Amino acid sequence: MDINAINSTNSIQNLNNLNNNQNQALQKSQLKYQVEDFQSTESTALTVSKSSIIRSEFSQDLQSTNETIAKTKISENAINKLQEYINNIDNKLQNSNNMQNKNDLKQEINQELRDFNQLAFDTKYKGENLIANRLNDDQDSIKLSANGKLYSLDKANIANFTNNIFDAVNSGDLNNPEHLQKAIKTVENTSNQMNEISQNLSDFTKLLLNDAKTKIAEQNYNNYIDFGKESSDFSKANINLNAGYLAASQANVVQEQSVRLLS
Repeated sequence: MDINAINSTNSIQNLNNLNNNQNQALQKSQLKYQVEDFQSTESTALTVSKSSIIRSEFSQDLQSTNETIAKTKISENAINKLQEYINNIDNKLQNSNNMQNKNDLKQEINQELRDFNQLAFDTKYKGENLIANRLNDDQDSIKLSANGKLYSLDKANIANFTNNIFDAVNSGDLNNPEHLQKAIKTVENTSNQMNEISQNLSDFTKLLLNDAKTKIAEQNYNNYIDFGKESSDFSKANINLNAGYLAASQANVVQEQSVRLLS
């Protein structure tokens, strides 16, 4: 499957350039992405520049965040591609009024569903299926690690969507207005669910990016703070600033370690 360039790739690249934008230099680690990294659901080309990363806890965390963002963006883009097949099916059913035999649509819709399933099956990251394409998928969720937190991301149940549409279309006579409307309603419900999944993935990725930017800024602060100067500066403003930074750091540490994004 060919995943097109993702619109928010620039946002991810901006994360790499955060230090330049803030006139800061991250000494020990950095994020590196290329647009082509997201043009395939396999995305084996997505790598972190080994020459620019040392094996520190911070850099390892950024590596995990890199992979997690890649997985969520690949999943989101695949869901949007899958939505196109659902829209095609909906259009075929909605525009069937002038057809003498609406049952002729069944084969066309079934082919759309086969392509739909194949796309779901091909959506992977380093060999890991990101979308559930079988009812008995051994792994119904994706385990993710980013910004020092653990996440469990439910896979979209594509097999269930496919079966519901297939049954609604093929179990009766599409020339019957009642049966046709039932099929259209099933397709529309599926479309709404997929839109919700796509939005959740988009929101989740934005959260990860914002958290990563915050951590990079904190790391830069730790790298460049002049402790000699700070220890001799007892102004009220300076004390309040550092107290606020400490409180923010502590709040960032004490938080729930496992979050389920999709119900």
